[in-house]
Amino acid sequence: MKILLKNVLSLLVISALLLSCNKDDGPDVAGPPSFKGYIISFKAGTSSNALKDFFINNATGTITNKSLISYDVDLTKFIVEFTTNSSEENPVTVKIGDVVQNSGDIVDLSQPIVYDVYVGDKKQISYTLSIVTTKAPNFFKSFGFAEESMSAYSATISSVDGKLTFENVDRSIDISALTPVFTTLRSDAVVKVDGEIQESGVSMQDFSMHPVEYTIESEGKTNTFVISLVKESVLYTNPIIKGAYADPTVIRIGNKFYVYVTDGNRTRGYESDDMITWGRINNASNSYVMSSKPTFTEDDPSTTGIWAPDINYFDGKYVLYYSVSGWGGGATCGIGVAVSDNPGGPFVPPANNPSGKLFVSGEIGVNNSIDPCFVEAEDGTRYLFWGSFNGIYMTELSPDGMRVADLAKKTLVAGKSFEAVYIHKRNDYYYMFTSAGSCCEGKNSTYKVMVGRSQFLTGPYLNKDGKRMTDFNAWNPGDFPVALQGNNNFAGPGHNSRIITDDLGQDWVLYHAYAIDESGNTDNRNLMLDRVTWDTAGWPSIGRNYYPTQTGEGPYFYHNN
Repeated sequence: MKILLKNVLSLLVISALLLSCNKDDGPDVAGPPSFKGYIISFKAGTSSNALKDFFINNATGTITNKSLISYDVDLTKFIVEFTTNSSEENPVTVKIGDVVQNSGDIVDLSQPIVYDVYVGDKKQISYTLSIVTTKAPNFFKSFGFAEESMSAYSATISSVDGKLTFENVDRSIDISALTPVFTTLRSDAVVKVDGEIQESGVSMQDFSMHPVEYTIESEGKTNTFVISLVKESVLYTNPIIKGAYADPTVIRIGNKFYVYVTDGNRTRGYESDDMITWGRINNASNSYVMSSKPTFTEDDPSTTGIWAPDINYFDGKYVLYYSVSGWGGGATCGIGVAVSDNPGGPFVPPANNPSGKLFVSGEIGVNNSIDPCFVEAEDGTRYLFWGSFNGIYMTELSPDGMRVADLAKKTLVAGKSFEAVYIHKRNDYYYMFTSAGSCCEGKNSTYKVMVGRSQFLTGPYLNKDGKRMTDFNAWNPGDFPVALQGNNNFAGPGHNSRIITDDLGQDWVLYHAYAIDESGNTDNRNLMLDRVTWDTAGWPSIGRNYYPTQTGEGPYFYHNN
């Protein structure tokens, strides 16, 4: 029994010695067996007074922000503050790689980053820090061009209206084949133009003819950006053509503009690319667009002229309404129509109206029936407005616009104070532009433009003061607000054309005026150009503060880039 007890005691001693030799304090722990280093708190933000608390998960070794950070915050320069369970006996060190980190350091957190915690030279725990941001929208982050010639130009990316405009680009730069270089806020975004994927720095676009619409697609959502390149403005000086160019009418067909003017013989026509510089249509040998004078009035053709033309394009043809008149021929003058397959003419009577006559003054019951203006209503019905100081009237035309539907039917829309009517539809209103006063007395001319408007094509048309235009019958009424009037440089501005809207959304008109030279003399009713602006109530003014402009920035058309 004693021997057995002695053997058991010996085994216990040996076991105790073996356990003592094999004891493991753990490879990642220094100091007392109960101590392990870790991060207690973690804050980060763009400035010291905007630090946000972060979650610390010691079980998973992760650090994340408690609240979402906006996608557009710059994460590359975050101030980081943290505390650890460091003590004098057990100093704790935090590193990123081999670099020791101190609370208050500025750190790039744009990508996940690993913080290692040490006690002495023993790693205790590793934390992976990642920032969770709000989802970025499908927007461009940057947009420019690879070409050196475009390096000086930049534009602000607007998330409000989806427009990005590069302004005042040098006119000598070819923008018909540019290579956009861009980044998007979302890394998974797909950029397209007309359904084709665009590659930054590779895909080329033509910005010379019109703005280019880009779409940015991600996660089933699409945003649109319209990229525009606007070249330096072209200046114009009035008059844009000196000489006899009265009663202009203008039309835009594609990238060309065609203007037609009153002539003592036959109507003349001109063409332009920019509404500033004009030349004969198709470089013709002369500017006449009618081969002969109409003869449907009682007057001797040698005493009449083609006045106040009105150019239109519909049903595949150029359609010219015109007046046939001579001075003092109010009872015998009339209005006709001519058509042509091309803007340079020859304009001839339509096939179903061999004389071209619509009516003469006696037939329609309106003295001095001149100054036609064709209008097609929203329902497709075609009308003619006309009149000169004997009331402004409207009447329905035949469906093809080549005849009057019923000579016995006409509607008075403005009184005897006006002539040179032009109807313009804008938003909820039809605007009636007219002229009043003396047109043709040189520097003593009192001609001016007056405007009324109505919610209906047939009226009633009211002026800015709320007065009906049918109530104005006095010559050159002084109590009617004006949209354009003469000054010391130009006399008698009026008889404006239709409004042409340029590619920047600016409205323009042509009109005539006498230019007054330094000696106070005048010559002809010259061709003038000016911008139409609209006040907050929707009322127009022409020129600069209701007066003709001498020199200004002209219309902008992309095809001239």
